[in-house]
Amino acid sequence: MEITGQTDAVETPAPKAKKSLAKRFENLNVFFVLVGFVIVIVCLQLIRSAMAGGIAYPKFISPVNLLNILMQNSIPGILAVGMSMIIISGCIDLSVGMLSSLVAIFLALCISKWNVPLFPAILYSIVLAVALEGVLGFIISYTDVEPFIITLGGMISFQGIALLLCGSREVTLNRQLDFLKMNLIAGTKDPITGLNLSFPLYVVVFLFIVVFFWAILKYTKFGRRVYAVGNNPQAAYLSGINVKNTRILVFMINGLLVGIGAVLLLSRINVGNITVGQNLEIDAIAMVVIGGAAMSGGKGNMWGTFIGVLLLGSIGNAMNMLTLPSEVQFVAKGLIIIFSVSAAAVSGNTAMKDRIKKFFRREVNA
Repeated sequence: MEITGQTDAVETPAPKAKKSLAKRFENLNVFFVLVGFVIVIVCLQLIRSAMAGGIAYPKFISPVNLLNILMQNSIPGILAVGMSMIIISGCIDLSVGMLSSLVAIFLALCISKWNVPLFPAILYSIVLAVALEGVLGFIISYTDVEPFIITLGGMISFQGIALLLCGSREVTLNRQLDFLKMNLIAGTKDPITGLNLSFPLYVVVFLFIVVFFWAILKYTKFGRRVYAVGNNPQAAYLSGINVKNTRILVFMINGLLVGIGAVLLLSRINVGNITVGQNLEIDAIAMVVIGGAAMSGGKGNMWGTFIGVLLLGSIGNAMNMLTLPSEVQFVAKGLIIIFSVSAAAVSGNTAMKDRIKKFFRREVNA
């Protein structure tokens, strides 16, 4: 019997589709926006100096100014880290600004009026923030009310409690918290401007918090649960994740960061009053959204938020250096927020990109 030799067909695996650069590096869009903004400001400063009769080194990118941007935005950045976790989990928190004011006033009263020792007073203040955020997280987790409404109520309540505590007056410290703004590079000069450089302790705290919570979200089971809850709470529940406890814990972590931020903020200004944390929630949300986090939850990361902190801080700093009025600063901030979020949405939406390509093809053919 003749046996015909047949070779089995070997199935070759289909080559994996290469991910685009934007998908492999999800923070690339906002990074390009930051780089583009810096280039524009540097060019404007060079043009100004040329029109004045000479070319001078752009002060915007001098070491002293870059450190100033980091210093001015470290404390809003700490709140933005907490807000990142809140938004990634599918919630939002409008109370962080007034909670910062409440904690700052409470700490100032502990130190200056109630004679509480310094470090216990700091601990009590942070515990207060964690407890209040935990209450908000509990209510949100065990009711069907939107986080927007609950945290809005929290914001108003915290404002009232803060005003009751201080009697609508300022509470002044006697520099008891100055150790938190100790300059770690005292005596170092900026080679460009000749000014003294400053790198306070609270900047180190901010950078440590960014790295620590980036590692938490990326490498821990809890971090994966936060993304799962934000992406699809029902699917997360069916997979065995305790959605309610996860959200409560996220709010408590946010309270921890708000407490730390309020302590550091009080160390900078030495005065506890109701305006200390005013509008900080807006800045924190803007930094997170600019950094690529989705308001619907399940998307975002700490490095994107860090770039968002630098970008939003650079806008205000650059506008001040260019002596532009505050009205122009608001317009610039708003436009950059819209552009950053729109660019991120387009880059992640294949259908939208196809529609844009078809539109331009049609315009060219016409």
